[in-house]
Amino acid sequence: MGDWEILYYNVPFAGRAEFIRLVFEEAGVSYTEPMKTHEEVRETIMQNGIGGFPVLHPPVLRRGNFHLGQTPVICKYLGEQFGLVPKLEEEKLQAEQVNITIHDFVAEGRLAFHGKHWVGSYHDQKEETQPYIDWFVKERLPKWLKHFEAVLKFNKGGQGFCFGAEVTYVDLALLQCLRGCESSYSKAYESADYCPLLKAFKARMEARPKLAAYYKSERYAKHPQDTNSMM
Repeated sequence: MGDWEILYYNVPFAGRAEFIRLVFEEAGVSYTEPMKTHEEVRETIMQNGIGGFPVLHPPVLRRGNFHLGQTPVICKYLGEQFGLVPKLEEEKLQAEQVNITIHDFVAEGRLAFHGKHWVGSYHDQKEETQPYIDWFVKERLPKWLKHFEAVLKFNKGGQGFCFGAEVTYVDLALLQCLRGCESSYSKAYESADYCPLLKAFKARMEARPKLAAYYKSERYAKHPQDTNSMM
């Protein structure tokens, strides 16, 4: 079928494609990102289309003539391809539940920084969107983090992974979600003493050999420092 490709904006920060990259990195499977500019992505994917089954927005996974959109769907698919899924059938379904919930959290956390214009730049609406950010930190962030703390704790007291004894694509998604949360809501995350299992989980995942090497490599694009979008 050809090599694995991620079609995404060439931006100097992680973005939604980072969820996909982490699956490849942990699995030790090579991939490329051939797109060079925002304009190329918009023209190729969002205007002219890339052929085959329609996709709406990047990131897009491509291998030969096969294209797949929607980050959580891509990560689940790659998890199945690379053996990064729970062993039990019931847990496979629960993993999909958690995966979707993670991306719901990311979407809501991002939206707080775009309260006036959903797709506009945060820099153009800082003052208007600050009340949304404050509300999210107070009312919503604790609920999300406490939920994921409970998910982690459900499996052997929260000392390992979300499901079973081996890493899955959901653990990688949760890691990226927590890194985005820490980047965008740094003070709130730091003071969140109600999720010690999550913070320990994040540290364990970041220390995994392949991921640690990735974070030190030139392939890694850090979280944005002043765009604040949970990605």
